[in-house]
Amino acid sequence: MNEKEPADGAGGATAMAMNEIRQQARKSAAERVARLREQRADLVKKQEELSATVMTALAERDAVIADSERRAGAALKELASSGLNLAEAAQWCDLVGKEAARLVRLAAQPATADGEAMARETVSGER
Repeated sequence: MNEKEPADGAGGATAMAMNEIRQQARKSAAERVARLREQRADLVKKQEELSATVMTALAERDAVIADSERRAGAALKELASSGLNLAEAAQWCDLVGKEAARLVRLAAQPATADGEAMARETVSGER
């Protein structure tokens, strides 16, 4: 007789009960893992949506800035052509020479539908 088996012969019933307990534990674990996977998937989906919202807002901002700077550059160029040189026109607008030159360069570029090229220059300050 095995030491772990009860003397009354109920060892078979205990082994069956243990198998049932193991099966239930495995089932519970599998259900828990499935819930965690679903929660992670929901979180990733939300993160993807928020990331897209951030990137869209920043692209919109960059396009607005690019358009504003292109218009400022066009007006600055027109101011300079009214009898002032670029340095004098920049001084009228409280700009440094480099910034005035950058704005005039932007005005010379064709406007794009998405403002991507101009937005890159606007954000980085260079091409």
